[in-house]
Amino acid sequence: MKLEFFHTMNYCGPDHGASWPAPPRICDNDFVASTIENGLVECGAALDAGFDRLNFAEHHYSPKQLTPNPIVFAAVAGRRFPDAQIGVFGTDLPINNPVRIAEEYSMLDNLLGGRLRIGMLRGTPNEYLTYGTNPWESRERYEEGILLLKACFTEPEPFGWEGRYYRFRNIAVWPRRLQDPHPSIMISGNSRDGAVFAGKHRLDLGFSYIDPAKCAEHVAVYREAAAAAGWEPTPDNLQYRHFMYVANTDDEARETMAALGAGGGLAALFPGASPDLMQTMGQIGAALAGVPQHVVVDPSMAPPLSMSPPLYGSPDTVLGLINDIHDVLGMGRLEVSLGTINPLPHESMLSSLKLIGEEVVPVLHGMGVS
Repeated sequence: MKLEFFHTMNYCGPDHGASWPAPPRICDNDFVASTIENGLVECGAALDAGFDRLNFAEHHYSPKQLTPNPIVFAAVAGRRFPDAQIGVFGTDLPINNPVRIAEEYSMLDNLLGGRLRIGMLRGTPNEYLTYGTNPWESRERYEEGILLLKACFTEPEPFGWEGRYYRFRNIAVWPRRLQDPHPSIMISGNSRDGAVFAGKHRLDLGFSYIDPAKCAEHVAVYREAAAAAGWEPTPDNLQYRHFMYVANTDDEARETMAALGAGGGLAALFPGASPDLMQTMGQIGAALAGVPQHVVVDPSMAPPLSMSPPLYGSPDTVLGLINDIHDVLGMGRLEVSLGTINPLPHESMLSSLKLIGEEVVPVLHGMGVS
């Protein structure tokens, strides 16, 4: 099994803001510089520990993740670590222009010499309060956007696109992507619809934080759709993402995580958000889950993010948790973010990465190998 390091570039300043969007006045650029430099050092430590890939993702208007355009940071990391495999998992496609995204990824694929994997996501509910995207269009806009993205990568001649949500008279992406036919594309399998679409269109499938048993149901759907499309996914087509923190003992790991605060949905992510904002995000979350537009959700309910228990503890404990997930899913890739939605101190990050390299990585690299 491959182990991938998902770095959130969580702002290391003293005030993270309890609401969303976070006011720009609390942003101290000295802390931004420290966040970026420490993040790159941590990426290097992950590679030294034996991680197989560095991954980044897109989020907006919040110190929780300083990568509104993860493609930029992926380019920086890829040039700083010229042998590292790089993943962008992912771009929030419905709030972006798929043609522009195809251009940026094609350029990045060339900058990295073909070391790139990419993921297309729909984004969390708060992302739909950025650029005015209609959340009730999210699923269909997302699926059309992925097909358009693939066409941008593979069409050898200039072409036009006349879809329901995207219309372009002329498309001719330069530079041409380096990988043939294109960097592998992953989408979320947290929903059944996503699993069916991925299988039908030969895409990788990724899961984030949810119960492995639910993931396994969607993997079965994915394999069924892939078989109907004439192909068979391998373990490398399956990725599972979760929080992880490894300490010398279970008690030490629990103490560190309790100090950071963990778990919950958007209400825990933005505890200072106003009731009106949480009602709006609740409605958006319902829309993303397929609830019809005329149905009003309970304003007291935050959008649910039903998370399985994170991977915290001693090396033996964490390896046992990972083995249990692997027994259920058979995934070939485990993507981990160290800590929680709150920043893990730099020294704690480095010490955990060192321990993971010594005790966890060698075992994972042998897991699933016959």
